[in-house]
Amino acid sequence: MSKLWRVALHEYKRHVFRRGFILAVFSVPLIIASIVVLVLVMQAMNSDYRALGYVDNVGLLADPQPAPLRGASDKQVPLISFETEEDARESLDSGNIQAYYVISQDYYETRQVQLVYSEKPGENATWQFWDFMQINLAADYSPEIAHRIATGTELIRRSPDGESVFYDDPTLDQVFPLIAGFAFVFVLLSASGTLLEAVVEEKENRTMEILVTSVSPNQLMSGKVLGIVGVNLTLMIAWSAFAVLSAFIAGNFLGIAWFQNPSLDVGTILTMLAVLIPEYVMVSALATALGATLVDVQESQQVMGILVQPFMIPMYLVAVIMPNSNSPLAVGLTLLPVTAPLTVAIRASFGQLPLWQIATSAAIQSACALGAIWLAGKAFRIGMLRYGQRLNLRELFRRPEPQSLPGGSQ
Repeated sequence: MSKLWRVALHEYKRHVFRRGFILAVFSVPLIIASIVVLVLVMQAMNSDYRALGYVDNVGLLADPQPAPLRGASDKQVPLISFETEEDARESLDSGNIQAYYVISQDYYETRQVQLVYSEKPGENATWQFWDFMQINLAADYSPEIAHRIATGTELIRRSPDGESVFYDDPTLDQVFPLIAGFAFVFVLLSASGTLLEAVVEEKENRTMEILVTSVSPNQLMSGKVLGIVGVNLTLMIAWSAFAVLSAFIAGNFLGIAWFQNPSLDVGTILTMLAVLIPEYVMVSALATALGATLVDVQESQQVMGILVQPFMIPMYLVAVIMPNSNSPLAVGLTLLPVTAPLTVAIRASFGQLPLWQIATSAAIQSACALGAIWLAGKAFRIGMLRYGQRLNLRELFRRPEPQSLPGGSQ
């Protein structure tokens, strides 16, 4: 048992301290941070909180109600009323306001409002002015109805069983399965690729022949798998820590409502784990089996490029799965081993999966995982000492021929 952990520790250190792993740890957070910064910069460039003027020629805003806040973190643009267009123009030319609106005298017939500016005003200012107009046009209604008219309606859709609720804008709880599914597939393919290359590399440079003299094949392969699992767990923990920190900063310091008081459904998490864990074991074992059949590292990289494609099938069919997540196609992809992770992630984002489908998919994944482990063990035993020779896949399923014993007996 101590040899198994030595192999696992060696495999872990060998990959974790590589430059590629360090780049992988920081690359995704840096990319996400860059995208967030770019979005914030673009929002800042399109926002202007300087005062905005208006000239009311119809008396609509004689006793104005303030524009409603759309979010707790919204910052209001000061709205200044002018008696005449000349006064508003003078204030615009002097830089006191960023623009001004002119409500025509025949507004109730034509609904004409003119915007005057030297430089295009911020989008936040124009949206606020239209909310300002809406709530004052609805001044004869109760404050609650006026607020709903100004801010618009929010359509809420519920599943027939009442378990799932869907808003116009997706919540963190809804998109979590998609994020987790794509992250898992990325980590899964990365882990299997690393394990595949590790087996082929040691077979190619004949290190395997030396190792099996001091450690059993089962301990050697188990240690390799444990080491690769540890590498990917480290990667997932690092990314998860970054995600939690980012959500905390976005919700508490940047005031982004999407990250404030996030909630994750335990049932959704358990559903994902029930399918993803056996899938991880199955793909890792298959990578080991493939590693024993290949000759060099370059060939293993080409094989991994082919293996990626079946996992992406649900992404190619997402436009078909989303409108009807309970269609026969969606159910079929949920039960198939390689398409299950992303299909379950997509379907869990748009509704609850029936329990029988989750249980059946998990059972199929587990059975395939056990079969893959058996196949990997057989492939490793047959092909570990075949230096420069490709192992034919038919040999893995061929029944071993009986060996002749001295004296002609079988």
